[in-house]
Amino acid sequence: MKKITLLLAGLGFCLLSQAKEPVRNFYFAGYKVVLIPSDTFRVEVENPELGIQELKDGTLSFTLKDTNGPMPKDVVRIYTNDVRKISMLYSELKADKPFSVDSLSVSLTAGSKGTMNVKAKYLQVSAGAGSQLTLKGETDVLDCKTKGNSHVNLQGLKAKKKLCKELQTK
Repeated sequence: MKKITLLLAGLGFCLLSQAKEPVRNFYFAGYKVVLIPSDTFRVEVENPELGIQELKDGTLSFTLKDTNGPMPKDVVRIYTNDVRKISMLYSELKADKPFSVDSLSVSLTAGSKGTMNVKAKYLQVSAGAGSQLTLKGETDVLDCKTKGNSHVNLQGLKAKKKLCKELQTK
């Protein structure tokens, strides 16, 4: 039964994304997200009944219904080659295989964490509220902001130009 629900949820998102512009923007709250490079867009949610999935204004969002206890609580796998924006709250990102994009914006808050391997012309990263991100790969321009005891590990990232700053919390 779970597999049928998973398949139907993924098929629904695929049909939604093909009916209009491809989905390039994602929002996650309470999920472990695994990004997998693929020419064919596909979404797999292990337990779709635990959360709310919706496509609104070009952003595909995944929000858990129950936010009590430790996070993340469920896994979402996104198969795509075209990501523009990732926003995360109480979530974990895993993108071990390199993504090749023109520009990418990644925003992590509320203790989110993750690793990402990316090849981009422009990479914007924002980490706040105790979030941790490890970046690997290469970019022409890195625009990075951290705030609130957050950290972005850039040791594995080659950047021609780095614009990084730590913002003060008030």
